[in-house]
Amino acid sequence: MQIQTPDSNTKTFREALEALNRSKIPFTIGGAFAMYHYTDVWRNTNDLDIYLEHRFLPVAVNYLLESGFADYGEMARYDRSWIYHATKNGTIVDLIWEPPNHLQQIDSTFFERASPGHFLGVPVKFLAADDLIWLKLFTLNRHRCDWPDIFYVVRACPQGMDWRRIIAKMGEHWPVLLSFIVLFDWAYPAYSHHVPANIRTELLKKKEARAEETGVTTREELLDPWIYTRPRAEQ
Repeated sequence: MQIQTPDSNTKTFREALEALNRSKIPFTIGGAFAMYHYTDVWRNTNDLDIYLEHRFLPVAVNYLLESGFADYGEMARYDRSWIYHATKNGTIVDLIWEPPNHLQQIDSTFFERASPGHFLGVPVKFLAADDLIWLKLFTLNRHRCDWPDIFYVVRACPQGMDWRRIIAKMGEHWPVLLSFIVLFDWAYPAYSHHVPANIRTELLKKKEARAEETGVTTREELLDPWIYTRPRAEQ
């Protein structure tokens, strides 16, 4: 299947990638295009997700502005604590340095492990499959759920997946990963072997040893960081 994007988006995406390559800063592509890189499954999108370390943000923004992009914030307010929206010709390029729940920041290991390839004829790197999974695990709310996307990634990448890295990245939130694996096994029993048995064993042991929690009322804001800013009817 071929990527289906409007010609204007294709041109703008290419211009953004060429500008970022000229900047010499390390970056990787995530989102729908990284998913397509691993799975050949296409999900329509009008934006390009670029992951980079926060310290390189000023350089990236400068190169995009010099290439004719503008700050989307000049047209509409948005949360700048984790993302910068650049826009040109109605197309969005997102510069992301941490997930919206702020659990961790993107660091140099993301680029050391990234998968090299080409996108729109431009040499780039894509997020490693396990990093793509980790970043999407927390997108689970009424308005959006990325789990179907990463089901396909697990199906497509039986080898080379660093599950222990995912566990380490999840930290105290490992129950989210265990829940994902349980649902994956139910949805795709023929592919359950793509998750190593020792990973299941480790997570189940954590579950058995888990003490009753006190002092934590809810973690729903980690799945939907904007839940308390929406009208109650939309929550």
